[in-house]
Amino acid sequence: MEIKLLDKHKYQGHKLDFSYVSEFYYDLKVDSVIGEYKAYLQKKKFDIPFVNPDRGVDWLYADYWQGAEAYGIELNGNLIAVIELFYEDWSNRCRVTELWIKKDYRRQGIGTKLMNLAKDKAKQKNARLLMLETQTSNADGISFYLAQGFNVIGYDITCYGDKDVERGEVRLELGYCFIAND
Repeated sequence: MEIKLLDKHKYQGHKLDFSYVSEFYYDLKVDSVIGEYKAYLQKKKFDIPFVNPDRGVDWLYADYWQGAEAYGIELNGNLIAVIELFYEDWSNRCRVTELWIKKDYRRQGIGTKLMNLAKDKAKQKNARLLMLETQTSNADGISFYLAQGFNVIGYDITCYGDKDVERGEVRLELGYCFIAND
């Protein structure tokens, strides 16, 4: 399966379904000692499976990611996987804005191939960090990102509402630092 740059004119506005059900979440723990903080994740089981229908849709080449590049895999004319990248000049970081794999094609190494492409593209731009956003309720995604060498670099406990912590849906920023992983 060949990964290719996706034509912006053809794919701008292409709908991606990110809805999921999760039995697990990652509880964010922060330890602090004077002047030092350490954040870590602890996998826990939801009492009732988490359903993510509200934030389950996004689109490729959104207007607010001016200059983004999307790479994907097509099979028989249908998009089955995509990764979209946005380089932040001001911070010298590369952001994964979208990583989507059609359900029937997951757990076949496609995500790893796309993430390796993202790491290569970020290195080519001399980015100091590859980063992405996810939610603590996205246990499968977080497990994948941790296996890819990502770590917690930030979090927002009120991004989606005032009860994000109670719902197990805290916004996480994860980062892959090239210096630490080379």
